[in-house]
Amino acid sequence: MLGYQANAQWRDMSDFVVHFTKPGPPYHDAYQNMMSILGARTLIPGAEGFGIARREAKVADRSRSVCFSEIPIDQLGRLVQRRSLYGIAFRKSFILSQGGGPVWYVQYGSPAHLAMKHQLDQALAAKEPHKEPVWAVTPFVDIQGDAHNAPYSYRFDWEREWRVPGLLRFTEYDVAALFLPEEVHTLAQDFFAWAVRERAGPGYFCPVLDPGWKEAQIAEALAKHAEAPPSSWTERKSAPG
Repeated sequence: MLGYQANAQWRDMSDFVVHFTKPGPPYHDAYQNMMSILGARTLIPGAEGFGIARREAKVADRSRSVCFSEIPIDQLGRLVQRRSLYGIAFRKSFILSQGGGPVWYVQYGSPAHLAMKHQLDQALAAKEPHKEPVWAVTPFVDIQGDAHNAPYSYRFDWEREWRVPGLLRFTEYDVAALFLPEEVHTLAQDFFAWAVRERAGPGYFCPVLDPGWKEAQIAEALAKHAEAPPSSWTERKSAPG
């Protein structure tokens, strides 16, 4: 899982994207929020939209998206500081199959920005703005600038963001890895085993990683998971207690 497109030495890229939960409703706890998402098999976008059209009231619903980062999974420290220690990783191929993709970071005032603004103005002036095709693009376009470029005076291209417009439904087999602090790994794994055994919910038996681990620790955990016999999780799921 480390590297890119089967090239282990391509460490600046990744085949995966990660969604980190944050403290807040409904449970006010990042761990519980993650477990709620996994139980529902659904990522729901927040009320705030994303992209170049997020402030356009006529099409506000078209901007609501679920967000991910393609930062390599052993280099997540900066992202964890902004979010939490709890994350869900998916393969990029799955996100692409669900209509998602990478964000395009466009410089404020550039020809690309002005061209996009012209397209937005034309779409908003149309007889039925909501039906204009440009809104399929706008959630993936972020305008960024410097301190004097209000309201776009920020730069978050370091997050290497991906988005899926609308909600994202998935199965337990679509999740590539889970990120949690090491001290709760066993707790989470035992919970998933109980959920399957009692038919109380889905079980996630993918690799469980700590986002603070170094490259060697992550590589070792992934190797151990890959080498585990198929019966190991079956035994754990069926064990009493």
